[in-house]
Amino acid sequence: MQYFAWGINKPDVKDQRTAIIKTHWDFIAQYSDQLIVRGPVMRPDDFSVVTGSIHIADLPDQAALNRFVYDEPFASAGLFEEIIVARFELELGRTQFEFTSTPDSPRFFVYCPAQVGTTSKRDTLKPAHETYCQKFDEHFVSRGSLLSDEGEWLGSLFFLEMPDRTAVDAFLKDEPYSQADLFSDVQIHRWTMGGPENLNAAGALS
Repeated sequence: MQYFAWGINKPDVKDQRTAIIKTHWDFIAQYSDQLIVRGPVMRPDDFSVVTGSIHIADLPDQAALNRFVYDEPFASAGLFEEIIVARFELELGRTQFEFTSTPDSPRFFVYCPAQVGTTSKRDTLKPAHETYCQKFDEHFVSRGSLLSDEGEWLGSLFFLEMPDRTAVDAFLKDEPYSQADLFSDVQIHRWTMGGPENLNAAGALS
């Protein structure tokens, strides 16, 4: 089963995070065959400030999920103010590791929790949503749905590589779920793919 986990940092944990990032990478490396998405959420005006960490993985059961989320070094060190966890359903035929990136293009994480009681309306609009998203396939690092344990739709996640924030806004403006007001909130964050393999020449994630 696929799960989404978003650890939202407490203020001023940069030094603590830096001190244990290699331990974090070693821990996540145990899940290399199960990962769908990984990477830091960053402050839009200062990419050196990480505001959280996102991981999506395919895990066998609740015990494995708990270990993945709460034994992870940033979590066990108490760096997170909040951890959002939900079931996830991948709506692409690939993970972020199969995405062909364009050098120096910015990446965005768009978090769209659902309005209460919109599952049936979402089901009706799902074909239109899929058709629309396919037009932007080259820009999707990943995308999918948040689900409750019972399978109720809880919202959508989009991981996009776009020229700029304006392009992300344009994508959302005509997206069928957004047009139908199915989202209770739309949050657009800067994000990038994580892990030591994505460090640039300066030793930072871009």
